[in-house]
Order: sequence, then structure tokens, then C-alpha cells
Amino acid sequence: MKNKCKDCGICCKQTEMILSEADTALILNDASLNLKREDFVEINNDGFFQLKNVKGFCVFLEISTKLCKIYKLRPQGCKFYPLIYDLSINKCVLDKDCPRSDIFYETSRKAKITCLKIKKYLNQQLNLNVDNS
Repeated sequence: MKNKCKDCGICCKQTEMILSEADTALILNDASLNLKREDFVEINNDGFFQLKNVKGFCVFLEISTKLCKIYKLRPQGCKFYPLIYDLSINKCVLDKDCPRSDIFYETSRKAKITCLKIKKYLNQQLNLNVDNS
């Protein structure tokens, strides 16, 4: 399956995707989008920037096609998804909300490599102190 997310968009419903400054800058620097930060960024209860929701969906989801309008510029967290870092248990897990999570990381090795990248991203880009082992 080439596009594992085709006809889904569940991860974009009530998204809580955190944005780093680099994620935000990448989107803002694309002149063709002509966006301001407030067009797509909101601050969550923990003080982090995250993607804005409009009518219950990520501002960048094209509802009719269920495709991302900025796929090539999508935030790093979207690229890692459905593998996420669960701060409550301090480990990477597949998001249970994704109905197709089992087809993304075919091997545990691939998941482990991506988990290390997630931890590095969280530590370096979001200044969270997560276990890097």
C-alpha cells in the first residue's frame, strides 16, 4: 500500500500535534502558502505550540479528500506518526487511535530507530528531557 493514510484522516481529527520552531519556520517560509503563525498555530494547555484545529480537524486537512494540504512541509511529529512518545510511561508506542498503525512499522528494528529519532526530536527541538536510551 503506497499511501497508507489514503481515505483516513483520523489522526487529523482534533489533532494535538506539537510544533517545534523548526516546524513552524518551515511552513512560514513557504511563500506560496502566504501564512502567518496565527493562521495555523495555537498554544496548548502545557504551553507548547500545536497545530490549530478548525471545525474539529487540523487546519491543513483537506476534508473532502482527507489529504494534507502541506504534506511535503508537514511537522516532524506527523512524519513519525503513528509512532508517538507517551510521556506518562516514558516510551514509544503506536497510537491506538490510528486504525492502520500495524502497517507503518513492519519490524521492531524500524520502530526502534524511529523511536530514537523521536526522542532526539523531543530533547533537541522541544526541550523535553526524555530518556535517550
